[in-house]
Amino acid sequence: MRPRKPTQIRIAVGLFYLALLLSLAKPFIEPWAWLRPPMIVIVGSAVAALLTVFLIEFVSIGRNWARITYLVLTLLSLPITALALKAELSAPHLGTASIAVQLLAHAIGLCLLFTAPGKAWFAPRG
Repeated sequence: MRPRKPTQIRIAVGLFYLALLLSLAKPFIEPWAWLRPPMIVIVGSAVAALLTVFLIEFVSIGRNWARITYLVLTLLSLPITALALKAELSAPHLGTASIAVQLLAHAIGLCLLFTAPGKAWFAPRG
């Protein structure tokens, strides 16, 4: 019998989905969003969302490779996110708040995945 999923994992997964929803909404709440060609926004968002959902679901079922991949991709995105946040701070609006909430959601979620008791969910089961 499989052990019950820890509350920390459920919270982390919920935070990751919150960050995903905010990232999908962000192009449409930006004041300059209308300048982008709509197909690029749709295709780019769809590909990113599918990859993210794939990883979140495998994190949810306890796959260690998904947890590590999610961490690495989050860390790789930090420089771009920091530049976007810096640019947005010059004219604060809803997009700035969206980036800040996404960063916070990822930070808390990843901490929950890599600290006890959440990290036990990713231990090999014999």
